[in-house]
This record gives sequence, structure tokens and C-alpha cells, in this order.
Amino acid sequence: MSALLEALAAHPACDLVRKADLDAFLAREPRALLFFTGDVDARPEGLDVAVVVRELANGYQGRLRVGLVDRRDEAALMARFGVVMTPAVVYVRDGQPAEVVARMRDWPVFEQACERLLALESPLTGIGGNA
Repeated sequence: MSALLEALAAHPACDLVRKADLDAFLAREPRALLFFTGDVDARPEGLDVAVVVRELANGYQGRLRVGLVDRRDEAALMARFGVVMTPAVVYVRDGQPAEVVARMRDWPVFEQACERLLALESPLTGIGGNA
């Protein structure tokens, strides 16, 4: 794991999530982000998204948590959350995916998705090929 991803995993608003722990994590967190990094050696864009996720964790700390999905479990969890490409951030409400943002996007795309997640209603949508 890269130093940037290790630092994200150690962030106070973030948990490293394994497949076996995921349901318990989501049961504790009614609003959460799941970050599927993908292979950052093959697609370094995942590190760019990691910086965005860290800033979301800082800005929304106390309102939502970040689950950094363990690379060993990503493939097994992608279909469940509607992820078809990585890196991807899944916005989860009450255990269900509410929105998926794939690949690196402008900051407002990620921030507005957080605001929708924290609002009362949000349709299931996808950005970047995950619709």
C-alpha cells in the first residue's frame, strides 16, 4: 500500500474495510463513503482520488465515515456496489449505494455527491461510466 493510502487508512474518519467487516461497518455508519482505489501502480489516478477522499474525510468528519476497501476484497465487492471501474467512490446510505463517482473528477462532483448523500433523498446515479 502506498504511503498516501496508508495515511488515509490511519485518518480518524477512515477505516480499512475487509469484505468480512463491511456489513458491520455499514450497520454502524448510516452515511459512508467506500473508496475502491484499484491498482494504483497500474492506474496512479487512484492516488489523486485518495487526496480528494482525504479532504472529504476532513470536511465531513463527524457526518460520515470513509471505508477504504482493502485491495484484496475489491473485486468481490465491486458488483454489490455498482462499481465497474476504479478508482471509484461509492456514496452509501443505510447500507445501499446511493451514488458512484468513478475516476478523477472536479472537486464539486465529489462535494455535491456528499451533500446529496447527507440530504434526505438522493436517486441512485452514476458518474463516469457507472450509471
